Amino acid sequence: MLSQSHVSQIKKLSPHATGCVYKTAIWKNLNAEHKELVRDFENKMVSRADVVKAYEEYYAGNGDYLRAFLLTMIWGFSDNGYGTFRTNSYITIPTHTERVRTALEAVGKNDIVRAFKVLKSIKGLGISYLSKVLFFATKGKGLTDYCLVFDIRVARALVMLNAPAFVNDIINVMPSDKWENYRKYNEMIHNYAMQYQVDAEAIELFLFNQKF
Repeated sequence: MLSQSHVSQIKKLSPHATGCVYKTAIWKNLNAEHKELVRDFENKMVSRADVVKAYEEYYAGNGDYLRAFLLTMIWGFSDNGYGTFRTNSYITIPTHTERVRTALEAVGKNDIVRAFKVLKSIKGLGISYLSKVLFFATKGKGLTDYCLVFDIRVARALVMLNAPAFVNDIINVMPSDKWENYRKYNEMIHNYAMQYQVDAEAIELFLFNQKF
Protein backbone atom coordinates (compact mmCIF):
# COMPACT_ATOMS: atom_id res chain seq x y z
CA MET A 1 0.00 0.00 0.00
CA LEU A 2 2.70 2.51 0.96
CA SER A 3 5.42 3.62 -1.43
CA GLN A 4 8.75 5.04 -0.31
CA SER A 5 7.41 8.48 -1.18
CA HIS A 6 4.45 7.87 1.13
CA VAL A 7 6.71 6.73 3.94
CA SER A 8 8.89 9.84 3.56
CA GLN A 9 5.78 12.01 3.84
CA ILE A 10 4.56 10.10 6.89
CA LYS A 11 7.88 10.51 8.68
CA LYS A 12 7.57 14.29 8.35
CA LEU A 13 4.17 14.42 10.06
CA SER A 14 3.67 15.47 13.69
CA PRO A 15 0.22 14.18 14.56
CA HIS A 16 0.19 15.42 18.15
CA ALA A 17 0.61 19.00 17.01
CA THR A 18 -2.43 18.92 14.76
CA GLY A 19 -5.80 20.12 15.93
CA CYS A 20 -8.35 22.89 15.69
CA VAL A 21 -9.40 26.04 17.53
CA TYR A 22 -12.32 25.68 19.93
CA LYS A 23 -14.36 28.58 18.57
CA THR A 24 -16.89 29.48 21.23
CA ALA A 25 -19.01 31.44 18.75
CA ILE A 26 -19.62 28.24 16.81
CA TRP A 27 -20.05 26.15 19.96
CA LYS A 28 -22.17 28.80 21.74
CA ASN A 29 -25.11 26.42 22.17
CA LEU A 30 -23.07 23.75 23.90
CA ASN A 31 -24.83 22.70 27.10
CA ALA A 32 -23.99 25.40 29.67
CA GLU A 33 -23.11 22.96 32.45
CA HIS A 34 -20.61 21.15 30.30
CA LYS A 35 -19.04 24.31 28.88
CA GLU A 36 -17.34 24.78 32.22
CA LEU A 37 -15.40 21.56 31.71
CA VAL A 38 -13.56 23.02 28.72
CA ARG A 39 -13.59 26.74 29.52
CA ASP A 40 -9.78 26.83 29.63
CA PHE A 41 -9.75 26.05 25.89
CA GLU A 42 -12.06 28.87 24.81
CA ASN A 43 -10.86 30.19 21.44
CA LYS A 44 -7.63 28.22 21.81
CA MET A 45 -6.08 25.36 19.90
CA VAL A 46 -7.16 21.87 20.89
CA SER A 47 -4.45 19.51 19.67
CA ARG A 48 -4.27 15.74 19.70
CA ALA A 49 -1.79 16.06 22.54
CA ASP A 50 -4.28 18.12 24.57
CA VAL A 51 -7.01 15.52 24.17
CA VAL A 52 -4.66 12.65 25.02
CA LYS A 53 -3.62 14.56 28.15
CA ALA A 54 -7.26 14.85 29.24
CA TYR A 55 -7.60 11.06 29.06
CA GLU A 56 -4.29 10.58 30.85
CA GLU A 57 -5.60 12.74 33.68
CA TYR A 58 -8.83 10.79 33.78
CA TYR A 59 -7.06 7.45 34.01
CA ALA A 60 -4.71 8.85 36.65
CA GLY A 61 -7.75 9.79 38.73
CA ASN A 62 -7.22 13.53 38.29
CA GLY A 63 -9.62 14.32 35.47
CA ASP A 64 -13.25 14.24 34.42
CA TYR A 65 -14.19 11.65 31.82
CA LEU A 66 -16.73 14.04 30.27
CA ARG A 67 -14.04 16.71 29.83
CA ALA A 68 -11.99 14.19 27.87
CA PHE A 69 -15.03 13.17 25.84
CA LEU A 70 -15.98 16.80 25.13
CA LEU A 71 -12.49 17.65 23.91
CA THR A 72 -12.69 14.63 21.61
CA MET A 73 -15.90 15.97 20.09
CA ILE A 74 -14.52 19.51 19.78
CA TRP A 75 -11.36 18.18 18.13
CA GLY A 76 -13.39 15.99 15.81
CA PHE A 77 -16.19 18.33 14.79
CA SER A 78 -13.97 21.43 14.76
CA ASP A 79 -16.04 24.27 13.29
CA ASN A 80 -18.73 22.13 11.71
CA GLY A 81 -22.05 23.73 12.54
CA TYR A 82 -23.75 20.47 13.51
CA GLY A 83 -21.06 19.55 16.07
CA THR A 84 -22.80 21.30 18.94
CA PHE A 85 -26.13 19.61 18.31
CA ARG A 86 -24.64 16.15 18.09
CA THR A 87 -22.41 16.65 21.10
CA ASN A 88 -25.33 17.87 23.20
CA SER A 89 -27.24 14.74 22.22
CA TYR A 90 -24.42 12.65 23.72
CA ILE A 91 -23.76 14.60 26.91
CA THR A 92 -27.25 15.63 28.06
CA ILE A 93 -28.83 12.18 28.15
CA PRO A 94 -27.87 10.25 31.32
CA THR A 95 -27.97 6.85 29.63
CA HIS A 96 -25.52 8.12 27.01
CA THR A 97 -23.05 9.62 29.48
CA GLU A 98 -23.21 6.46 31.56
CA ARG A 99 -22.31 4.44 28.49
CA VAL A 100 -19.37 6.74 27.80
CA ARG A 101 -18.18 6.17 31.36
CA THR A 102 -18.66 2.41 31.04
CA ALA A 103 -16.75 2.32 27.76
CA LEU A 104 -13.83 4.30 29.17
CA GLU A 105 -13.72 2.05 32.20
CA ALA A 106 -13.53 -0.91 29.81
CA VAL A 107 -10.57 0.73 28.05
CA GLY A 108 -8.96 1.08 31.47
CA LYS A 109 -9.24 -2.70 31.80
CA ASN A 110 -7.93 -3.18 28.24
CA ASP A 111 -11.30 -4.60 27.20
CA ILE A 112 -11.51 -2.81 23.87
CA VAL A 113 -14.19 -5.09 22.46
CA ARG A 114 -16.58 -4.12 25.26
CA ALA A 115 -15.66 -0.45 24.94
CA PHE A 116 -16.38 -0.57 21.21
CA LYS A 117 -19.75 -2.25 21.66
CA VAL A 118 -20.86 0.09 24.45
CA LEU A 119 -19.93 3.20 22.47
CA LYS A 120 -21.67 1.81 19.41
CA SER A 121 -24.87 1.50 21.44
CA ILE A 122 -25.00 5.30 21.88
CA LYS A 123 -27.54 6.64 19.40
CA GLY A 124 -25.90 8.74 16.71
CA LEU A 125 -22.31 7.87 17.63
CA GLY A 126 -21.03 6.22 14.47
CA ILE A 127 -17.71 4.59 13.71
CA SER A 128 -16.03 7.89 12.85
CA TYR A 129 -16.48 9.42 16.31
CA LEU A 130 -16.59 6.14 18.16
CA SER A 131 -13.09 5.44 16.84
CA LYS A 132 -11.94 8.93 17.81
CA VAL A 133 -12.94 8.24 21.42
CA LEU A 134 -11.15 4.90 21.35
CA PHE A 135 -8.05 6.44 19.79
CA PHE A 136 -7.67 9.10 22.46
CA ALA A 137 -8.71 6.83 25.32
CA THR A 138 -6.28 4.06 24.41
CA LYS A 139 -3.50 6.59 23.87
CA GLY A 140 -4.32 8.22 27.20
CA LYS A 141 -4.27 4.83 28.90
CA GLY A 142 -0.84 4.23 27.40
CA LEU A 143 -1.67 1.14 25.36
CA THR A 144 1.00 0.33 22.78
CA ASP A 145 -1.56 -1.24 20.45
CA TYR A 146 -3.78 1.82 20.66
CA CYS A 147 -6.84 2.16 18.46
CA LEU A 148 -6.91 4.48 15.47
CA VAL A 149 -9.40 6.88 13.94
CA PHE A 150 -11.42 5.22 11.19
CA ASP A 151 -13.57 7.68 9.29
CA ILE A 152 -14.75 8.06 5.71
CA ARG A 153 -11.64 9.95 4.56
CA VAL A 154 -9.33 7.28 5.95
CA ALA A 155 -11.45 4.49 4.47
CA ARG A 156 -11.56 6.21 1.10
CA ALA A 157 -7.78 6.71 1.09
CA LEU A 158 -7.20 3.03 1.84
CA VAL A 159 -9.12 2.17 -1.32
CA MET A 160 -7.90 4.97 -3.55
CA LEU A 161 -4.21 4.37 -2.88
CA ASN A 162 -4.67 0.92 -4.36
CA ALA A 163 -7.07 1.69 -7.19
CA PRO A 164 -7.24 3.80 -10.37
CA ALA A 165 -8.25 7.42 -9.77
CA PHE A 166 -11.62 7.05 -11.51
CA VAL A 167 -12.73 4.50 -8.91
CA ASN A 168 -13.57 7.36 -6.56
CA ASP A 169 -16.20 8.51 -9.04
CA ILE A 170 -18.02 5.23 -9.35
CA ILE A 171 -18.15 3.80 -5.82
CA ASN A 172 -19.14 5.08 -2.41
CA VAL A 173 -16.58 4.04 0.21
CA MET A 174 -17.70 3.90 3.83
CA PRO A 175 -15.83 2.59 6.90
CA SER A 176 -17.30 -0.59 8.35
CA ASP A 177 -18.83 -0.25 11.82
CA LYS A 178 -18.32 -3.91 12.70
CA TRP A 179 -15.86 -4.70 15.49
CA GLU A 180 -14.04 -7.42 13.57
CA ASN A 181 -13.39 -5.11 10.63
CA TYR A 182 -12.27 -2.28 12.91
CA ARG A 183 -9.90 -4.71 14.61
CA LYS A 184 -8.46 -5.72 11.24
CA TYR A 185 -7.98 -2.06 10.29
CA ASN A 186 -6.09 -1.32 13.51
CA GLU A 187 -3.96 -4.42 13.12
CA MET A 188 -3.12 -3.57 9.51
CA ILE A 189 -2.03 0.00 10.29
CA HIS A 190 0.06 -1.11 13.28
CA ASN A 191 1.71 -3.75 11.11
CA TYR A 192 2.58 -1.09 8.52
CA ALA A 193 3.92 1.10 11.31
CA MET A 194 6.26 -1.65 12.45
CA GLN A 195 7.31 -2.44 8.88
CA TYR A 196 8.16 1.16 8.01
CA GLN A 197 9.32 2.27 11.47
CA VAL A 198 6.76 5.06 11.81
CA ASP A 199 3.98 5.86 14.27
CA ALA A 200 0.65 4.21 13.49
CA GLU A 201 -1.24 7.44 14.07
CA ALA A 202 1.05 9.18 11.56
CA ILE A 203 -0.13 6.69 8.93
CA GLU A 204 -3.75 7.39 9.91
CA LEU A 205 -3.14 11.14 9.59
CA PHE A 206 -1.45 10.63 6.23
CA LEU A 207 -4.51 8.71 5.00
CA PHE A 208 -6.85 11.38 6.37
CA ASN A 209 -4.91 14.10 4.55
CA GLN A 210 -5.25 12.48 1.12
CA LYS A 211 -7.42 14.29 -1.39
CA PHE A 212 -9.14 12.40 -4.19
